[in-house]
Amino acid sequence: MKSIARMLTVSAIALFAHQAAAQETWSLPVKSRAPAFDAAGVWESKKYVPLQASELSKKWDICVLFPHTKDPYYVSMTYGAVKEAEEKGISLTVYAAGGYTELPQQISQMEDCLTRGADGIMMVAISDTGLDRSIDAAAAKGVPVVITGGGDVGSTGVGAKALGQYTDTGLLIGNYLNAKHPAGGEKTKILWMAGPEGPRWSRDATDGFLETVKDNDSIEVVKVIWGDAGKTVQIPLIEDALQVYPDIKYIGGIAPAIEGAIQVLKEKNRTDIGLLSYYISPEVEQGVREGTVLGVVTDLTAAQARLGVDQAVRLLEKKGVEADVDPGFMLIDSSNIDTYDRSLSLAPVGWEPYFQVD
Repeated sequence: MKSIARMLTVSAIALFAHQAAAQETWSLPVKSRAPAFDAAGVWESKKYVPLQASELSKKWDICVLFPHTKDPYYVSMTYGAVKEAEEKGISLTVYAAGGYTELPQQISQMEDCLTRGADGIMMVAISDTGLDRSIDAAAAKGVPVVITGGGDVGSTGVGAKALGQYTDTGLLIGNYLNAKHPAGGEKTKILWMAGPEGPRWSRDATDGFLETVKDNDSIEVVKVIWGDAGKTVQIPLIEDALQVYPDIKYIGGIAPAIEGAIQVLKEKNRTDIGLLSYYISPEVEQGVREGTVLGVVTDLTAAQARLGVDQAVRLLEKKGVEADVDPGFMLIDSSNIDTYDRSLSLAPVGWEPYFQVD
């Protein structure tokens, strides 16, 4: 598996660098691939530096398309996008399709953006193939499309990508468990809450995890369970699984499942099951701080959105762009929860999302 074989991006140590108070700037270590979008391309460590407001030739108008904005992941994405737009002095509108099943709605929203004359589009694609025709249509009109989040697309019309390789998030959790339970030891049973089956990111994360632990005879993945990325869906799935597999020692998977597991295990007074999330939310992060969650992997969610907006603006300005970047992943546990840069991943505590920057 290519993304497992290549070295993980060590943007785990990345920090936003805040400089002059009059004009806040940031930079971020990334992996950049050349040739861009080429599976055989070479990944190289780079420092990504965004354009500043003073460097822009006009006030650009960017459309942002997300599958939904009903959970903290996309709240953090929204935060990153609107923060970058505000600092650049550009216009930005965030659209939410309503869920990962709402491909027709995301296509319609993309068409609306083109109809109203948006200069560029930054999006987390619901489907890895279903948006190709719309992306090609945008490219034909000279409207650059940037892909971010966890799901890639097949269209050759994409202008840039700020895209984590989600096999790596499963790899990090697999390596964490392999280190705790080396081969040849007592059998340890794990329940994997994979998330929605349709999106590429959940399939990649699950593939990365299963591939990493498959040769360890101390680890048994008792069940991979697919389900919508909502806590209300995940809780009954976990409750049913605990009936069937009462002797599991870990539950790993999407953040809403781990949030649900915190609640279920507390109600059942079970402290013998460790929890690991393959993406971050404020509740899971707090769980690491409180000791109810062992670890969580972050894809630097807010930073990805900032990168995506900047890539779109660079393409419009024709000032050169790292077109294919991976911000990387890091695992947060008790060893680094008090030192990692939270602003790369999550919106500030108490931040209320808004979806329009004029």
